[in-house]
Amino acid sequence: MKKNLLTLVVCFFIVGSVFSQKRNCGSADYLQKQLHNVPGFAEQRRAIDEFEQRIQGQRTEDLVPGQIVKIPVVVHVVYRTTTENISDAQIKTQIDVLKADFRKLNADYSKTPSAFASLVADAQITFELATVDPSGNPTTGITRTSTTATAFSDDDRVKYTSQGGRNAWPRDKYLNIWVCNLDPYLGYAQFPGGTAATDGVVIGYKYFGTTGTAVAPFNKGRTATHEVGHWLNLYHIWGDDGTSCTGSDQVSDTPNQADENYGCPTFPAVSCSNGPNGDMFMNYMDYSDDACMYMFTNGQKNRMRALFATGGARASFVSSTPGTVTYCASKGSNSSEEYINKVVLGSISNLSGNNGGYGNYTSLSTNLTRGASYTITITPRWPGSVYSEAYNVWIDYNKDGDFVDAGEQVYSRAATTSATITGTFIIPSTATVGSTRMRVTLKYNGNATSCETFSYGEVEDYTVNIATSAARLADHDRLILSPNPATSTFNLNGNLNISGHAVKISLFNRIGKRVIDFETNGQEALDSYHFDVSKLEPGIYYMLIKGNGFKETKKLLITR
Repeated sequence: MKKNLLTLVVCFFIVGSVFSQKRNCGSADYLQKQLHNVPGFAEQRRAIDEFEQRIQGQRTEDLVPGQIVKIPVVVHVVYRTTTENISDAQIKTQIDVLKADFRKLNADYSKTPSAFASLVADAQITFELATVDPSGNPTTGITRTSTTATAFSDDDRVKYTSQGGRNAWPRDKYLNIWVCNLDPYLGYAQFPGGTAATDGVVIGYKYFGTTGTAVAPFNKGRTATHEVGHWLNLYHIWGDDGTSCTGSDQVSDTPNQADENYGCPTFPAVSCSNGPNGDMFMNYMDYSDDACMYMFTNGQKNRMRALFATGGARASFVSSTPGTVTYCASKGSNSSEEYINKVVLGSISNLSGNNGGYGNYTSLSTNLTRGASYTITITPRWPGSVYSEAYNVWIDYNKDGDFVDAGEQVYSRAATTSATITGTFIIPSTATVGSTRMRVTLKYNGNATSCETFSYGEVEDYTVNIATSAARLADHDRLILSPNPATSTFNLNGNLNISGHAVKISLFNRIGKRVIDFETNGQEALDSYHFDVSKLEPGIYYMLIKGNGFKETKKLLITR
């Protein structure tokens, strides 16, 4: 249901001695805490909702590069007893539920009444346990922290190491989920726009996943689905209006309803004169039992995915760095006697030195074009004796998170003592356009596999940007905004002659309003484009550069 009412809600599920089998909400108290303790929170929430309203009606494929948004998850288990220290297996069942529910892969969505069946959506959002931690080291995506706290509440203590919990990982790269003894709630989430240190979801250990400590009727993993829905900007389906039928979840294809539903209602459950079909009680954003909620709507999908559009509150998860795709770990256990010292490919020229067996350089990228030939140069280093080393290079051409598909091993060299290794490869015409990962390995006395942890040597990961031949930037120039920060003017530097195709350049403010629109004529080959921003307000802006199959986003800060 959608009405012109801004609802600021952060949800809690409450389980008390009286309502032992019901969900309940303590959102009002938590909302007041945020409004009083987080400066600018109300303004941020309003701006995020206004941004979503403005871009409604645009195709989600135009708003979000790529179809599937992949979100790395870190699960922080904070425990006092061995029972609270839930197993890796239980955690993985919860990740599986999130992946199924947000991709419409859950078998029970077929129970949706025919009146609502056409509204059931694949949100095209998926989740994977993180494989790289904030320091660039391999990780399982699970942290474990022993605490003396008997229980945690909605005061966010579980999110701070200094208070018996565990500090959040950077919210622009990870979804943080804390699992603990949560009393008296099942879970709660922070909507977009809040403090970075507390961004994420908290779930009670009895309501997380589908096995182990999970207890009925909340043992199907839907508490996390509901709470992640809030993290992705979804309100409760009834609009939190206290049965007045005037509230709104800011979504047009969910019916108006009086209040939350508990248990497993019988269809139709009519309220607010919404017959004959009644409430959408099977929606993940209602309060039904886990077994009786099994759908998002198309409107909810669009609202969530708007966060990932240019200027959106969670746009950082859609970037040139392939951090949102899960890749297997690979490293050398000992790199003290041999390691990768330098890698050169296109605009990448990285003198890395010894990284202790693995170096994450996915922040470095170069542009590669379908059908074009490229040469990679790898320079090893031996601090002492020279050893025989073997080399491999892989590129994930279809962006599926592995290097095992045909043609993805682009270079291999048997063990050699050569001081410089050079290999040439051609980008296939079938390579998926966009940013993806390249992996380089050096292994003592034998070739490594793409996911191997081996005794001696090193692995390095990079980003490559695949473009069609028509979308190639001339000479693979990198686009730079200078000066940045800017005060009154700035230049976009980089050759934008894209094989005779016009390039559109747009500048958006942080709430998504287009403030500059410019288009090249497709023939010029200038190295710099000048822009006057003297009349724009100070703040963060995003420049979108789009050509024939080419797209790049740059961040600009305007100061005075």
